[in-house]
Amino acid sequence: MPNLPAPPKEITLLDIYQAVESTNLDDVIGIHERGNHTCPVARNIHDVLKDAYAPVAKAMSDSMREVTLANMLADYRNRIGVKARQLEQ
Repeated sequence: MPNLPAPPKEITLLDIYQAVESTNLDDVIGIHERGNHTCPVARNIHDVLKDAYAPVAKAMSDSMREVTLANMLADYRNRIGVKARQLEQ
């Protein structure tokens, strides 16, 4: 097992996401490129969506901070144990 920068209970899902993903969490919700600049909707939709998506991105990051590597390892071990018991039957 590789050396971890902190104990599993201190490493959050957000930490893992930020370490392995090239996309900023704020960019997870995609907004298409701007279209026709003569259209008032096309000129303003990015700013409208950015403001609307901000609380969604914050909620996602807050939720990811609640899940730790220790939580995920315990879940994994539990699932492997369940599968192993199922195979024995």
